[in-house]
Amino acid sequence: MSAHLESRLREILREQRRGQVMDVEPSCVSTVTTGVELKTPRTEFVEGRARLRAVAESLDGDVIESPSGPCVVIDRFYPADHCHGTVRVGDVRGLALSTRPELTLVGGIPSAVDGAPIPLLFVDLETTGLAGGAGTYAFLVGCAYFEPHGFRIRQYFLGAFQHERTLLNEVDGLVRRSAGLVSYNGKSFDVPVLETRFHFNRLAPPFEGYAHVDMLHVARRFWRSAPAAPGAWPDTDSCRLSTLERLLFGVRRVGDVQGFEIPNRYFDYVRSGNAERLEPVFEHNRLDLLSLAMMTARALQVLEDAPARCTSARESLAAGRILEGVGRLDDAERCYADAIDRSRAERGAEAGSVRADAMRNLALRYRRSARFTEAADLWRALVVEREASPILRREALEALAIHYEHRARNLSEAHRFARLSLAERIGTRRMEASRHRLARLDRKLAKLPGPYESGRLWQEAEGY
Repeated sequence: MSAHLESRLREILREQRRGQVMDVEPSCVSTVTTGVELKTPRTEFVEGRARLRAVAESLDGDVIESPSGPCVVIDRFYPADHCHGTVRVGDVRGLALSTRPELTLVGGIPSAVDGAPIPLLFVDLETTGLAGGAGTYAFLVGCAYFEPHGFRIRQYFLGAFQHERTLLNEVDGLVRRSAGLVSYNGKSFDVPVLETRFHFNRLAPPFEGYAHVDMLHVARRFWRSAPAAPGAWPDTDSCRLSTLERLLFGVRRVGDVQGFEIPNRYFDYVRSGNAERLEPVFEHNRLDLLSLAMMTARALQVLEDAPARCTSARESLAAGRILEGVGRLDDAERCYADAIDRSRAERGAEAGSVRADAMRNLALRYRRSARFTEAADLWRALVVEREASPILRREALEALAIHYEHRARNLSEAHRFARLSLAERIGTRRMEASRHRLARLDRKLAKLPGPYESGRLWQEAEGY
């Protein structure tokens, strides 16, 4: 191709982009043998619309038009009698979740109770990668919310990269009409990805000032390593949403697409225009949103009437910690005691670990409320608990040594627990403090005329 023809083509393309299409002589264009078909903006516009309509038809969705362009939306409604595993959508009082005072305990802010309640917005993304950053697109933004008679899921699909602004505008409108966001690992991934895309499109992200409940952190407290029926918990150290939905609601996914496959399926669509392989991705996203909503409702129900609503020692322990953190100390003590009782009926090392944690939390509560004898009983039980971690055992031995030296005033018992504490602390940072305590007790015992027997000899040893 001559330099003159290249210059002329560039000039034509520039004028086309400005919307000023010039007439070109056929003889001039016919001599260009690049093998590339030049398309006018109008041709590309028509073909882009046709492709989006075909995608929407294959996914049973619609193409919505806006001043910034088109967007593919897939809308699904789940009525109140729809069952997600063992739980019905209508049984969770979903529309009122945003007004529940327990929402503050998991990081949300209840909306005003006067007038119609404003629903929470459940959000889950499918992206072109997990690394985040400028090159990661959210090609599917799943948004869900409760309605008076069911649960609605609206999925916004990025049919073409140039339509991202429209997708973001639609998401912006839903966020601003909600009482707050609920996500699963959204604080670390979903919201940062969306904020990046908003900034790249020179739009203001709508998330500032909105409450955001990240249910991953709540799930780790309530259900991580939770015991279950045989065969229902294959991965005992997992908080994946698909695993928790199996534990809590009996949901078992059949033919579910794996997360690592999802980006490649989207890139296949970009190359071919065929969206059939994306249908399992959309279903995967819908199941995630349903499970997220049901899990949120479950956590709020547990906190509403704990420990009566708790179904396991792990739930009682988690509820106790959350309630103690907001100052509901009596409720927290009841939850800790319930966790200890429930753990004795459960099997496995997990039950013993939960029991040890509950003993420790309840002993600290007793000590802070000056119920020293009850606290000491729990510390002694913790010392002999087989599943207690070395850290908890060391803490219990030290607490007993302090209790018998300064409160029960039994020097011989204090000396015994101080000796055990020193043996447990060999090689640790607090070994020197244990040595100091043991030496002090040796000096006190050396002052006694005989075996330590009563409070009178204690007073003599103290110089009273």
